[in-house]
Amino acid sequence: MQNKPWNLESFIDALVMELDKTREILAIKAINKPLSYSVKDMALDLQIFPIYDGDSVFFTTAKPGELGSSKITLNLGSITDQVVRVTSTKLPTRDDASIDKIDLDETTKKELKKIGINSIRDLEEIEKKNVDIQKITSNKKIDYTNLANLVKKAKRNRIPPEIKNISMSMENGRPFILIEGKNLAIQDDFNPVAILNHEIAGIVSCNPGFVKIDITDKELTNQDNELVLALDPYSVLKVRMKEKGNEDTYNAT
Repeated sequence: MQNKPWNLESFIDALVMELDKTREILAIKAINKPLSYSVKDMALDLQIFPIYDGDSVFFTTAKPGELGSSKITLNLGSITDQVVRVTSTKLPTRDDASIDKIDLDETTKKELKKIGINSIRDLEEIEKKNVDIQKITSNKKIDYTNLANLVKKAKRNRIPPEIKNISMSMENGRPFILIEGKNLAIQDDFNPVAILNHEIAGIVSCNPGFVKIDITDKELTNQDNELVLALDPYSVLKVRMKEKGNEDTYNAT
């Protein structure tokens, strides 16, 4: 049999899976048998040859009679669900995203994972506490100054804007374009910008579900009208509006 390299994570996962199966079988046996036997703790001594490729550590098991191997001792003990919850980080939610989804080079991702940053939420927590990641990572050549922008961009990609309706209204003789939707203006530190037919139009009010644009002194054609709406640095919409019949509503594409 070929002596293939293995890593510690997969080896322990396989052991724990086997022990879990044993426990589940005991639960079935307990229905009919009042007494049985289980594994309380498990200890293994392995003779191995470690292999380090610069990023990961692998092992090959020493064959009988092979010299120069190292010894590794594994002790597996039971743990309750309460202890797991107390000593583990929160599980990722659907709104969270792995740093693997961020537009970062592989070296930066590896450095972040080394210090326990595996998701957008982890980065946000670090940012809230004003931690200088540059000072605590081993690779000083990596530039982390753009991380905050990358976090915001990744968050925006998870909640993209959605336009549901575009209409026009008149208030005190002034025309306005009303845009209704979801996840429109969601950044408090950014003022959205609107450009109608290549001219800047003033945004009167905006929120995640509503954008109101003042188009006084702006001309709308009966054909296509181009509206460019920069909701934030990571979300710019280009909408072509065409009047729908005689109504003050528009088809948007």
